[in-house]
Amino acid sequence: MPQSILLDPSIRDWVLLPLTGIVLLLSVLRHYLSLLLQSPPAVVLHSSVNKNIASYGKLLLSAGGHIPPSAFKERVAHMLENDLNKELEAPNPMEMMNDPNMMMSMMKGQFLNMGPNVGMMMLVSYFFSGFVVAKFPFPLSQRFRGMMQRGLDIDDLDCSYVTSLSMYFLIMSGCQGLLQLLLGQDVEMNDQMAMMQQQMQGGGAQAPVDYRSVFKQLSEEMQFMKDRQKWLYADAPEKLLKDWRAKKNSRKIRN
Repeated sequence: MPQSILLDPSIRDWVLLPLTGIVLLLSVLRHYLSLLLQSPPAVVLHSSVNKNIASYGKLLLSAGGHIPPSAFKERVAHMLENDLNKELEAPNPMEMMNDPNMMMSMMKGQFLNMGPNVGMMMLVSYFFSGFVVAKFPFPLSQRFRGMMQRGLDIDDLDCSYVTSLSMYFLIMSGCQGLLQLLLGQDVEMNDQMAMMQQQMQGGGAQAPVDYRSVFKQLSEEMQFMKDRQKWLYADAPEKLLKDWRAKKNSRKIRN
Protein backbone atom coordinates (compact mmCIF):
# COMPACT_ATOMS: atom_id res chain seq x y z
CA MET A 1 0.00 0.00 0.00
CA PRO A 2 1.28 3.53 -0.76
CA GLN A 3 2.46 5.35 2.31
CA SER A 4 0.85 8.69 3.23
CA ILE A 5 2.55 11.36 5.34
CA LEU A 6 1.51 14.63 6.95
CA LEU A 7 3.37 17.71 5.70
CA ASP A 8 4.53 20.38 8.11
CA PRO A 9 2.93 23.81 7.39
CA SER A 10 6.39 25.34 7.76
CA ILE A 11 7.41 23.61 4.52
CA ARG A 12 4.66 25.52 2.73
CA ASP A 13 5.69 28.84 4.27
CA TRP A 14 9.48 28.51 4.07
CA VAL A 15 9.99 26.28 1.02
CA LEU A 16 7.04 26.10 -1.39
CA LEU A 17 6.01 29.78 -1.42
CA PRO A 18 9.60 31.15 -1.55
CA LEU A 19 10.48 28.66 -4.30
CA THR A 20 7.50 29.79 -6.37
CA GLY A 21 8.37 33.45 -5.87
CA ILE A 22 12.03 32.91 -6.74
CA VAL A 23 11.15 31.06 -9.93
CA LEU A 24 8.72 33.79 -11.04
CA LEU A 25 11.23 36.53 -10.23
CA LEU A 26 13.97 34.66 -12.07
CA SER A 27 11.75 34.24 -15.14
CA VAL A 28 10.89 37.95 -15.20
CA LEU A 29 14.54 38.97 -14.82
CA ARG A 30 15.61 36.55 -17.53
CA HIS A 31 12.94 37.91 -19.87
CA TYR A 32 14.06 41.52 -19.48
CA LEU A 33 17.72 40.52 -19.61
CA SER A 34 17.11 38.75 -22.91
CA LEU A 35 15.48 41.94 -24.26
CA LEU A 36 18.52 43.97 -23.20
CA LEU A 37 21.06 41.57 -24.66
CA GLN A 38 19.38 40.86 -27.97
CA SER A 39 20.87 42.63 -30.96
CA PRO A 40 19.07 43.45 -34.22
CA PRO A 41 19.94 41.09 -37.06
CA ALA A 42 22.23 42.34 -39.78
CA VAL A 43 20.32 43.33 -42.90
CA VAL A 44 21.73 41.98 -46.17
CA LEU A 45 20.85 44.45 -48.92
CA HIS A 46 20.51 42.04 -51.85
CA SER A 47 18.41 39.60 -49.82
CA SER A 48 16.09 42.41 -48.73
CA VAL A 49 15.71 43.63 -52.33
CA ASN A 50 14.98 40.13 -53.65
CA LYS A 51 12.46 39.55 -50.87
CA ASN A 52 10.62 42.77 -51.75
CA ILE A 53 10.57 41.83 -55.45
CA ALA A 54 9.14 38.39 -54.68
CA SER A 55 6.50 39.90 -52.37
CA TYR A 56 5.49 42.46 -54.99
CA GLY A 57 5.26 39.78 -57.69
CA LYS A 58 3.02 37.57 -55.55
CA LEU A 59 0.84 40.57 -54.68
CA LEU A 60 0.56 41.52 -58.36
CA LEU A 61 -0.56 38.02 -59.30
CA SER A 62 -3.08 37.71 -56.47
CA ALA A 63 -4.58 41.22 -56.63
CA GLY A 64 -3.92 42.14 -60.27
CA GLY A 65 -7.61 41.97 -61.09
CA HIS A 66 -8.21 45.24 -59.25
CA ILE A 67 -6.26 47.29 -61.83
CA PRO A 68 -7.03 47.74 -65.57
CA PRO A 69 -5.54 45.16 -68.00
CA SER A 70 -3.23 47.74 -69.57
CA ALA A 71 -1.74 48.63 -66.18
CA PHE A 72 -1.40 44.97 -65.27
CA LYS A 73 0.42 44.15 -68.53
CA GLU A 74 2.73 47.13 -68.09
CA ARG A 75 3.72 46.06 -64.57
CA VAL A 76 4.19 42.44 -65.62
CA ALA A 77 6.37 43.44 -68.59
CA HIS A 78 8.50 45.66 -66.37
CA MET A 79 9.07 42.85 -63.86
CA LEU A 80 9.86 40.29 -66.56
CA GLU A 81 12.40 42.57 -68.27
CA ASN A 82 14.09 44.10 -65.22
CA ASP A 83 13.36 42.57 -61.82
CA LEU A 84 12.92 38.87 -62.58
CA ASN A 85 15.57 38.78 -65.29
CA LYS A 86 18.53 39.35 -62.97
CA GLU A 87 21.35 36.87 -62.61
CA LEU A 88 21.52 35.69 -59.03
CA GLU A 89 24.16 33.70 -57.22
CA ALA A 90 23.42 30.40 -55.57
CA PRO A 91 22.62 30.77 -51.86
CA ASN A 92 25.44 29.98 -49.49
CA PRO A 93 24.18 27.73 -46.66
CA MET A 94 27.14 28.76 -44.48
CA GLU A 95 26.45 32.47 -44.86
CA MET A 96 24.40 32.73 -41.69
CA MET A 97 27.01 30.77 -39.72
CA ASN A 98 29.71 33.27 -40.72
CA ASP A 99 27.72 36.14 -39.24
CA PRO A 100 29.34 37.13 -35.90
CA ASN A 101 26.03 38.58 -34.66
CA MET A 102 24.37 35.21 -35.18
CA MET A 103 27.04 33.36 -33.22
CA MET A 104 26.90 35.94 -30.43
CA SER A 105 23.11 35.61 -30.27
CA MET A 106 23.42 31.84 -29.96
CA MET A 107 25.93 32.19 -27.12
CA LYS A 108 23.73 34.72 -25.31
CA GLY A 109 20.70 32.47 -25.66
CA GLN A 110 22.55 29.45 -24.33
CA PHE A 111 23.90 31.46 -21.40
CA LEU A 112 20.46 32.81 -20.49
CA ASN A 113 18.95 29.33 -20.73
CA MET A 114 21.56 27.22 -19.01
CA GLY A 115 23.05 29.62 -16.45
CA PRO A 116 19.98 30.38 -14.31
CA ASN A 117 18.63 26.83 -14.63
CA VAL A 118 21.88 25.22 -13.48
CA GLY A 119 22.23 27.71 -10.65
CA MET A 120 18.67 27.15 -9.43
CA MET A 121 19.01 23.37 -9.66
CA MET A 122 22.17 23.48 -7.53
CA LEU A 123 20.52 25.85 -5.07
CA VAL A 124 17.38 23.75 -4.72
CA SER A 125 19.34 20.52 -4.48
CA TYR A 126 21.62 21.94 -1.79
CA PHE A 127 19.06 23.65 0.49
CA PHE A 128 15.79 21.77 -0.15
CA SER A 129 16.79 18.17 -0.82
CA GLY A 130 15.60 15.08 1.02
CA PHE A 131 11.96 15.99 1.72
CA VAL A 132 8.70 16.65 -0.07
CA VAL A 133 7.11 20.08 -0.37
CA ALA A 134 3.59 19.45 -1.64
CA LYS A 135 0.97 16.82 -2.41
CA PHE A 136 -1.25 16.80 -5.45
CA PRO A 137 -5.00 16.38 -4.76
CA PHE A 138 -5.28 13.60 -7.35
CA PRO A 139 -3.61 10.18 -7.56
CA LEU A 140 -0.75 9.43 -9.94
CA SER A 141 0.53 6.14 -11.29
CA GLN A 142 3.95 4.69 -10.62
CA ARG A 143 5.30 5.89 -13.96
CA PHE A 144 5.36 9.47 -12.59
CA ARG A 145 7.54 8.60 -9.60
CA GLY A 146 10.81 9.52 -11.30
CA MET A 147 9.36 12.83 -12.44
CA MET A 148 7.65 13.83 -9.18
CA GLN A 149 10.12 12.53 -6.59
CA ARG A 150 13.56 13.51 -7.89
CA GLY A 151 16.23 13.11 -5.23
CA LEU A 152 14.05 10.99 -2.91
CA ASP A 153 14.30 7.19 -2.93
CA ILE A 154 11.21 5.89 -1.09
CA ASP A 155 9.45 3.16 -3.03
CA ASP A 156 6.30 2.94 -0.90
CA LEU A 157 5.61 6.69 -0.87
CA ASP A 158 2.53 7.89 -2.75
CA CYS A 159 3.43 9.33 -6.16
CA SER A 160 1.29 12.40 -5.56
CA TYR A 161 3.96 13.79 -3.19
CA VAL A 162 6.38 16.16 -4.95
CA THR A 163 9.95 16.97 -3.99
CA SER A 164 11.46 20.44 -4.20
CA LEU A 165 13.56 19.74 -7.31
CA SER A 166 10.57 18.30 -9.17
CA MET A 167 8.44 21.22 -8.03
CA TYR A 168 11.00 23.61 -9.49
CA PHE A 169 10.66 22.01 -12.94
CA LEU A 170 6.86 21.98 -12.68
CA ILE A 171 6.73 25.66 -11.78
CA MET A 172 9.13 26.54 -14.58
CA SER A 173 7.03 24.70 -17.16
CA GLY A 174 3.67 25.97 -15.90
CA CYS A 175 4.14 29.66 -15.09
CA GLN A 176 3.91 30.98 -18.66
CA GLY A 177 0.31 32.08 -18.27
CA LEU A 178 1.10 33.89 -15.02
CA LEU A 179 4.05 35.65 -16.66
CA GLN A 180 1.80 36.82 -19.47
CA LEU A 181 -0.51 38.37 -16.87
CA LEU A 182 2.39 40.01 -15.05
CA LEU A 183 4.20 41.36 -18.11
CA GLY A 184 1.15 42.05 -20.25
CA GLN A 185 2.64 40.47 -23.37
CA ASP A 186 3.50 37.13 -24.90
CA VAL A 187 6.45 35.55 -23.10
CA GLU A 188 8.39 32.64 -24.50
CA MET A 189 9.45 30.28 -21.76
CA ASN A 190 13.11 29.38 -22.05
CA ASP A 191 12.88 25.80 -20.92
CA GLN A 192 15.18 22.93 -21.76
CA MET A 193 13.11 21.78 -24.75
CA ALA A 194 13.15 25.25 -26.29
CA MET A 195 16.90 25.45 -25.79
CA MET A 196 17.48 22.09 -27.48
CA GLN A 197 15.22 23.04 -30.39
CA GLN A 198 17.05 26.35 -30.77
CA GLN A 199 20.41 24.60 -30.89
CA MET A 200 19.17 22.10 -33.49
CA GLN A 201 17.82 24.92 -35.67
CA GLY A 202 21.01 26.95 -35.46
CA GLY A 203 19.80 29.50 -32.95
CA GLY A 204 16.50 30.18 -34.69
CA ALA A 205 18.11 31.22 -37.96
CA GLN A 206 16.34 30.51 -41.20
CA ALA A 207 18.02 28.87 -44.16
CA PRO A 208 18.80 31.22 -47.08
CA VAL A 209 16.13 31.34 -49.78
CA ASP A 210 17.00 30.34 -53.35
CA TYR A 211 15.51 33.33 -55.17
CA ARG A 212 16.52 31.90 -58.53
CA SER A 213 13.79 29.28 -58.30
CA VAL A 214 11.37 31.81 -56.78
CA PHE A 215 11.90 34.27 -59.63
CA LYS A 216 11.66 31.48 -62.21
CA GLN A 217 8.30 30.38 -60.84
CA LEU A 218 7.04 33.96 -60.74
CA SER A 219 8.16 34.50 -64.35
CA GLU A 220 6.27 31.42 -65.53
CA GLU A 221 3.12 32.46 -63.68
CA MET A 222 3.30 36.00 -65.05
CA GLN A 223 3.85 34.76 -68.60
CA PHE A 224 0.75 32.61 -68.22
CA MET A 225 -1.43 35.31 -66.62
CA LYS A 226 -0.21 38.22 -68.74
CA ASP A 227 -3.03 37.98 -71.30
CA ARG A 228 -5.51 36.06 -69.11
CA GLN A 229 -5.96 38.48 -66.22
CA LYS A 230 -9.58 39.66 -65.94
CA TRP A 231 -10.44 43.11 -64.66
CA LEU A 232 -12.90 42.78 -61.81
CA TYR A 233 -14.40 46.22 -62.48
CA ALA A 234 -14.91 45.90 -66.23
CA ASP A 235 -18.71 45.88 -65.92
CA ALA A 236 -18.84 48.24 -62.96
CA PRO A 237 -20.60 51.10 -64.90
CA GLU A 238 -23.32 48.74 -66.16
CA LYS A 239 -23.88 47.34 -62.66
CA LEU A 240 -23.99 50.82 -61.17
CA LEU A 241 -26.47 52.03 -63.80
CA LYS A 242 -28.59 48.91 -63.30
CA ASP A 243 -28.71 49.39 -59.55
CA TRP A 244 -29.59 53.08 -60.01
CA ARG A 245 -32.47 52.22 -62.32
CA ALA A 246 -33.72 49.54 -59.95
CA LYS A 247 -33.76 52.01 -57.05
CA LYS A 248 -35.46 54.63 -59.22
CA ASN A 249 -38.20 52.19 -60.26
CA SER A 250 -38.73 51.09 -56.66
CA ARG A 251 -39.23 54.73 -55.62
CA LYS A 252 -41.79 55.25 -58.40
CA ILE A 253 -43.74 52.21 -57.29
CA ARG A 254 -43.81 53.45 -53.70
CA ASN A 255 -45.05 56.84 -54.79
